Parts: sequence; C-alpha cells; structure tokens
Amino acid sequence: MPRIYSDNPSRAGSLHLIGDVVALDFANTSSGRGSSQHLDHLREPLHVVAWAHHVGVLGDAASVQAQALIEKNDPAFRDLLPRALMLREAIHGIGESVATGNTPRQADLRTVAIACASAIAAADLTPTDDGFRWTWPTDPPLPETILGPVALSAAGLLREGDLSRLKKCGGEHCGWLFFDLTKNNSRRWCDMAVCGNRQKSKRNRQRRTFAASEEP
Repeated sequence: MPRIYSDNPSRAGSLHLIGDVVALDFANTSSGRGSSQHLDHLREPLHVVAWAHHVGVLGDAASVQAQALIEKNDPAFRDLLPRALMLREAIHGIGESVATGNTPRQADLRTVAIACASAIAAADLTPTDDGFRWTWPTDPPLPETILGPVALSAAGLLREGDLSRLKKCGGEHCGWLFFDLTKNNSRRWCDMAVCGNRQKSKRNRQRRTFAASEEP
C-alpha cells in the first residue's frame, strides 16, 4: 500500500520517543502501516533532519548546516529521504518480524548491513573517557551523520539485545516498536495513556453493546 499522507504537519521533530532504542524511534516515524490510518512523518528531507535533531543525533549547529545544505540542493543530501525511508522500513520490518516470532526478510537484513558499512566507512573511531566511539563529520554534516547512528543502533540491538523484549504495540492502527525495559517484561503498549486507554475504551464499548443486546 502506498504511503498515505495526512493534512496534519509532520511531527518528526516532536514525536513521543517510546522505543528506548534510537533505531526503534526511527522506525516509529510512521504508524498504521497497511491500514487506512497510515501516517508518515518523514515526507521531506528536512523532516529527517528535524527528527535527528529531536533525538539528539544532530546537535544544534549540525542541524542548521544540514538544513542549509538541503535547501541549497547539495548533491550529498539529494538522496537523503529515499535512503532514510529504505533504512526505516527495513528496521521496522525486522523489528516487527522479531516481535511476532517470525524470520526477518533477508532483504531487510541486507539493507541494514549495507547502511552499517556505509556508516562506518564515513566515521572516525574517537577515544572518550571510558573507551572509544564512532563519530561522524558535523561541520559540515553528511547523510551518514544522521543515518549512521540509526543503522549501528539497529545492528547493536540485533546482535546484543535481549530480543524477547523487542515488542510491537498492540494498539489498533499503531504498529510502533519498543524495547521493553520493565522488570517482568510485561509492557504491551507504546504508551498506556494513548494506545492502552484506547483499547480499554474499545473493550468497554464492546461490553456495553453486548450487554444492551442481551437485554429483553
């Protein structure tokens, strides 16, 4: 099904970050996949930059520079949006498969692997107080400055995370992914105040409807 755009403005720069993993929050920039309620918040390259700044992948100065490069139609950023969408859908496809006990598509795994290779090729290994970390250019930034941390976050989760805690929200028309950090691994919703309450209200309506139908 093609992406369905809403008349509402993109909330890429203000979305609720519920994934507890950068890669999952990136996958959650779209919701309701495959339904009439499909909403995509990455519709322009600038939306990708807004999301990256929102989650802290880009700092203030790098975000401003990335916006300027996009507005100038810089060749390096011309394919930022399709690259971002390809990576996002691969991460979501893998996460959804893991969460539902299915085998991820090899094409999705390959997409993440290629994104990781591209990210590392553009990165430096930088010493820190407690070890080393990958860093990317910020003056000016590259597309890998945005997509690199996302790709490596996805690979790190798949390689080192407890995948029994990777879950898909049970809310209708949601589909968001999250890493369950509760002690008893019992989280069911992206946000209990949103999808959890909606499902609770739906069940209450169904019970009232059933009770009314049983009345003489």
